[in-house]
Amino acid sequence: EARTMLSRTVAVARPGLRHRSASLWAKVAAAPPDAILGLVEEFKKDPRPQKVSLSAGTYRTDEGKPWVLPSVKLAEERIVAANLDKEYLGIAGMAGFTSRAREFAMGDDCSAIKEGRVASVQTLSGTGACRLIGEFYAQHLGKGTPLYLPKPSW
Repeated sequence: EARTMLSRTVAVARPGLRHRSASLWAKVAAAPPDAILGLVEEFKKDPRPQKVSLSAGTYRTDEGKPWVLPSVKLAEERIVAANLDKEYLGIAGMAGFTSRAREFAMGDDCSAIKEGRVASVQTLSGTGACRLIGEFYAQHLGKGTPLYLPKPSW
């Protein structure tokens, strides 16, 4: 099914390259299913009314519709009202955000923070964070350095 969809996409994008492009991608093995998203699918299939999904980090109404926390709506309103520019952030992210995140995660009185022994960067997502730290470890600690992640993990 994915191959057929890809072929159709390629045919629409570049009609003359349909066969050649599809055969190139045909050799790429499908990635394994995402364990966390698989839990979401299992939740959707479960007919029991008392079910609760804790896998995707979202809230739902009794009707199963997404529900946004009032605090999230308020934060969104504050961000819009601040009329921030749309410039790209520096490579480490927003300094104020990463600083506050460090303090939140490790505590305001953390000696390692006070001594400048803690570094942090802002990433696009959980997957991005895992990739970034993996690349950092490979470059600075050497390939093969253990990196421990929970299962499932993004």
